Amino acid sequence: MRYTASAFGDTVLEQYERRRRVSKGQFLAHEAREDHETIALGHPDFSSLQVGEMRTVPMTALFIDLRDFTGRSFWDPQEQVADLAHAVLAGFIETVLSHGGYPLGLRGDGLFAGFGPGDDRVGASFALAACAFALNAIEENVNPRLDQLNVRRVQARAGLDFGEITFVRTGSPGHSEINPVGFAANFAAKCEKKANSWEIVAGENLAKLFPDAPQFTKLYPPKTYTRDDHTERYHFHDYRWRGTLAHSESLIEELAGSPVSAVSIG
Repeated sequence: MRYTASAFGDTVLEQYERRRRVSKGQFLAHEAREDHETIALGHPDFSSLQVGEMRTVPMTALFIDLRDFTGRSFWDPQEQVADLAHAVLAGFIETVLSHGGYPLGLRGDGLFAGFGPGDDRVGASFALAACAFALNAIEENVNPRLDQLNVRRVQARAGLDFGEITFVRTGSPGHSEINPVGFAANFAAKCEKKANSWEIVAGENLAKLFPDAPQFTKLYPPKTYTRDDHTERYHFHDYRWRGTLAHSESLIEELAGSPVSAVSIG
């Protein structure tokens, strides 16, 4: 199963050009039908939860988004901005799936995803690989192709952490959705906001899964949490991802479309 930076670029550019035709009313009937043929995002292991039911599992939470898109929406036509965000998000979703993860939800111009449950290190490794793959594909393949269309380049960043995530169906019997919550998800979102363009920032619990990995560098200052005069510190870690790209395609081939829960170490 081959999935390359070029394939990512094909997805983004095809989706962008298709969405531009839709926005301009230049689409065919079968394209309009295809726009409604969607599969809901989420984790299949928890889709059958009833309202108020919950399950908690250890997994890696991932947020990846487009940086400085608010500024773009100030200057550029709103439809064009929305079409470009849609196109890149399609690439993010495809990348998460190809790396054995689950797209859990869209957050504006970003994607929330989960890797697991299963072997903790395997899930974290594939989540990191997915982020590295996507950032590289945008920088090296998508942006040069946007240049050819006279469309301004995009920037991306990612944040991750590992820990317990609780999947709970929230709402009423007629209107509800699965909501993944927990410290790992909250801190992964903070890591994403901490990251600059082309950076991956991970939380302390994820970095601890790889105690001897030189790719992680502790960042200062840490985040502090205080309760009843007691303060704990929790660190962000920069993840140097460029040296890991050589392994990404082989990881995808190893999965062959399976989720990370199907992979074990040893």
